[in-house]
This record gives sequence, structure tokens and C-alpha cells, in this order.
Amino acid sequence: MYTRDWLMFDLGHVALLMLAAMVGAWIWRGLGLRDRALMLVRQHCKQVDVQLLDESIVLSRIRLARNQAGRFGVVRRYGFEFTVTGERRYSGSIQLHGSHLLGIDLAPHPFPGSGPVHQDCPSNRLL
Repeated sequence: MYTRDWLMFDLGHVALLMLAAMVGAWIWRGLGLRDRALMLVRQHCKQVDVQLLDESIVLSRIRLARNQAGRFGVVRRYGFEFTVTGERRYSGSIQLHGSHLLGIDLAPHPFPGSGPVHQDCPSNRLL
């Protein structure tokens, strides 16, 4: 007798499909947040008159943390590189808690027409 057991769709299959859909949605959201972070980095680089190199950012860290209201969320840290004069690369990072900007950090760098680099210059950090 011929049976169609291979066509059976049980609860295990439903659970696997739901898990796959959740992972896909999480990755899709992550790509959207990466695009938001890249837009924020571009705006910040334009404001401080530096050039974002390679027009890209890379996810360097992901962790769980609480926001000011005490709710848990995912904090993503992206790294990027920028230049002031085109001669040297400097590193920077941006942190997002969900879609909320936590901060953009730029490595100490010279400003065009300025003196030496100061390691503790407060203008190197945006909060």
C-alpha cells in the first residue's frame, strides 16, 4: 500500500518554520539598523568635516543591555574608518541600542589647519 507520509506536516515542522522566520526577521532588522548606523555616521562625518572611508561600516560587537527605562535590548557596535587629509586612516565606532543612537566615537585626529593631536580632546566624542 502506498502512503504519503513524506507529505505530512506536523507540529515539529511548524516550529522549525517559525524559528526560521524569526531568524530571518532578526537578520532583516539588523540590516535595516546597519543602514541607519551608516546614515548617522555619514551625517556625523559631514558635520565634523572628515571623510568616511570605503562608505562602509562593520558590526564589531553585539550584546544585551538595559536602556534608561530599564528595558533589555540589543546594543550593536559598528566600526568604521575615516580620514582628515587623505593621508592616514583613523578608526571610529557607533553604538545603537535598538534603533536609538548611544554615541559616535572618533579616534583622536588632527583638524585641518590645527596644531598637534590631543588625546583627551572632548570634541572627539559625540554623546
